[in-house]
Amino acid sequence: MAIFRLAVRNIRRSWRRSALTALAVGGGVATLVAAELISRSVTQEIARTAESEAITGFMSEQMNVGLTVVGFVVMAGAGILTFNAFAMAITQRREDLGRLRAAGMTRRQVLGMILAEAGLIGIAGSAAGALGGIGLSRALIALVELTSEMFNRFGSPAVSAPRLLWAGGLGVVVALLAAWFPARRAMMTSPLAGLRPPQTAGLDRPRRWPAIVAVGAAGLLWAYLAIDPPGLWILPPWTNWLSLGFGALWLLCLGLALPAAIDLTARGLRAPLTRLAGVSGRLACDNLRRGRGRVGFTVLTLSVAVAMIVAVTGYLAYWFDELFFRTSEVALQENPGVGLFPINIDAGLEAYAGLTDFTVPPGLQEEVASVVGERAVVVESYFVLAPELSFLGDRYFSYVLNPRSMREAGPLFFSFAYGDWDHALGIADRGCAVFVTPTVARRNAVWLDDPIRVTTPLGPLQCTVAGIGPTFVGASILSDAGIAAFGLEAPVAIVVFPRSPADRDALLPALAEIARRHSGVWMIDLARLTDMQREGMKSVGTVMDGMLLLAVVSAALGVVNTAAIGTSERLRELGVLRAVGAGRGEVARILIVEGLLIGGLGAVFGTLAGAGLVLVYGVTSGGAAFGYPDFPVWAAALSSVRPALMRGLAAVLAAPLLTAAAAWLPARRAVHETVLENLAEGRRGW
Repeated sequence: MAIFRLAVRNIRRSWRRSALTALAVGGGVATLVAAELISRSVTQEIARTAESEAITGFMSEQMNVGLTVVGFVVMAGAGILTFNAFAMAITQRREDLGRLRAAGMTRRQVLGMILAEAGLIGIAGSAAGALGGIGLSRALIALVELTSEMFNRFGSPAVSAPRLLWAGGLGVVVALLAAWFPARRAMMTSPLAGLRPPQTAGLDRPRRWPAIVAVGAAGLLWAYLAIDPPGLWILPPWTNWLSLGFGALWLLCLGLALPAAIDLTARGLRAPLTRLAGVSGRLACDNLRRGRGRVGFTVLTLSVAVAMIVAVTGYLAYWFDELFFRTSEVALQENPGVGLFPINIDAGLEAYAGLTDFTVPPGLQEEVASVVGERAVVVESYFVLAPELSFLGDRYFSYVLNPRSMREAGPLFFSFAYGDWDHALGIADRGCAVFVTPTVARRNAVWLDDPIRVTTPLGPLQCTVAGIGPTFVGASILSDAGIAAFGLEAPVAIVVFPRSPADRDALLPALAEIARRHSGVWMIDLARLTDMQREGMKSVGTVMDGMLLLAVVSAALGVVNTAAIGTSERLRELGVLRAVGAGRGEVARILIVEGLLIGGLGAVFGTLAGAGLVLVYGVTSGGAAFGYPDFPVWAAALSSVRPALMRGLAAVLAAPLLTAAAAWLPARRAVHETVLENLAEGRRGW
């Protein structure tokens, strides 16, 4: 109990630092809780039928995966902040720890005291995060409803007990792990440390060889990717493993170069900032080179947040613009079509509310066929859930289409990377044929002409891989043999492709009249439908960005901690500066300029890291997941990185202001004390 009392005393003594650390941990827990709530809210009131479950189930699953990954990133940032806070606090409390050791406290007790402090902070942060996650989910849902035409209806599910338990437990574990290494250093404190005078950190000179190795390795990496892009020849699943390996190498290179970059920045800006801000600018640059670990971890915390915002933006741009909808725009320009649907797609997810039947009404198929005749290609579209054919996760929908109609409709639904139509139609005539992307084929260890067993509600269905290549939004396609196997009675859409502009002009009014006569049927242009799908998918990026802003806030809290503890360590030094004539404003300016420099470094490194990850992924995967032939690897990657760089530029402009404002808080507190108070107090808790 004495150990816990000491831990509580330390928390109360440095309550601001403890509160900021707990808030950072709480931010990670909040994102994990909000991830589940947001993903479940998509389908709670929408997935009322098998067909609507097939359409919206993958949204919930993939959103949960993506947002949970973001939550892990925010939690990792909280872990870095916690480590930095405890490392600085233990340096600050070296004399106190020495006195406790001299009074008889064992090393194990010192370790227990620090870990108890971290555990209490983790518990408090996790509890706050569990409550905050509910509010965060509602705020992000409100933001999406305001900005998205498609995602305009959400349920109100309760957070599950398992998610609460493991998210809260993870918060406590992260706090304990982050404090473990500083606590190990604390337990080695000598009893004589309490007798030694306090020391301030001197100038650190980082070793040059890690930076030289990092620059060389990064140069070799980019040279290889430029000369022989793996995206031209590699297939799944090696695309993912190679992307992870190259991405990790890129991040390792940046991490090794970070200390040298901080040192070079401080040296390079020393003269210009001296001219601009006088002695305050010079001292701020010198302070960046003191306590290299403290400054480096603060920069790293901000870099992680900015890197994820940049990387997520580029990743989504790559998937949506270069992969999912790469062929749809061109295909619909060459062969425009319209669809008849049993919902008003223009109404977004609101159209699913109260829906009990997601198929077209009886008689519609025959009426469309009689009106169209030979003037158009008619494709009846069915949606099913088949885990073996799922492109993403286990709940991504698949189509059931007539192969001959699909062929006449053009490349919108499918185009061949491996195989051809004559061979595929022969397979379809003999039984069940499937058309899949390379990702689905490799996951099932099959290739062209290989058998594949598909799970259906009525039992297993034996099919044959008839074609491999890009499909519309990656969805696998079953031939119409799947209609009976899945017990389907009516399609979910009837898509019409007029054979000529004259046929289109003649058929559109007739089809619109059919839709008007049938209650619950709406006609929409397929180009408009594709635009809505793209806009809806980009709303996922809005939610992710909203969550990643928590990581930026967490980084700002880290700057507050760094500036506050650094100020506390240098109170006597600041007092001496004021005693020799430095004004309050000059002293405060030192700390604020430090914050500006830390923010700028973090944003620049984060932008480099995120943009590099986007390029590595684009050049390494190269459209192999979809099977696009002759994919322009570098052009697609560079196109995707442009919107990501815009986010990075915004971060470079905004982050220094945010971190300067964060540094101003402890600076203001320090300079409002008298010179004698600064000289007398020395180090103290914060």
